[in-house]
Amino acid sequence: MNIIFGKICLAAILFIFPIAAFSQETEAVEKTQKIVGEIIEKSYPELKTAKIDIKTFESDSNYFKSQFSIERFLTFRKISYVIFVNPEVFRRNAPGDGIRAILAHELAHVFYYQRKNRFELFGLARLADKSFTAKFERRADLEAIERGYGEGLKSYRQWLYQNIPLKSVNAKKRDYFSPEEIDLMLRILQKKPEMIEVWRRRVPRSLKEISQNPER
Repeated sequence: MNIIFGKICLAAILFIFPIAAFSQETEAVEKTQKIVGEIIEKSYPELKTAKIDIKTFESDSNYFKSQFSIERFLTFRKISYVIFVNPEVFRRNAPGDGIRAILAHELAHVFYYQRKNRFELFGLARLADKSFTAKFERRADLEAIERGYGEGLKSYRQWLYQNIPLKSVNAKKRDYFSPEEIDLMLRILQKKPEMIEVWRRRVPRSLKEISQNPER
């Protein structure tokens, strides 16, 4: 009798688990869609006509990522875009302003893709190079900071470092602005808002480079 009961319980668990996982993924997609829509309405009017799909993915060190549709790119159809969300970002209670800020970062990538032709998008193969990746990601940070999401980015990175493997933290600090770097940039921008354009032309990679004005 106990064996039969055990088998019934196991079958119930195996049946319920995929339903729960599907529900979590659906909820993550719906939440992300809502936030993306709000950010576009408020901060990215250039993207109002862009087709952006939301999909889920799994990772132990990434919670959001974006790309253009490879299928549409290769078949010469109008390009659409995908923002991927790791449902764990909601389960682990990432700060709300941080989620909005990192999605503003991902929309900065979409904005970049939208302005490029197919030949120029081929150039993204250089993302295999760590130096190019750092400039690419930090430029997206700059776009988000300029549009008012600096404090949120700082909040997100503080949370992120506590929710990824320790071995991944240094790579994140290399490729994206750290909370300390963002804090310094925000202080400088309060006095010299024109510095955002200076940083766009020469993306800073450290606190020292942020504090320097290369045009002096």
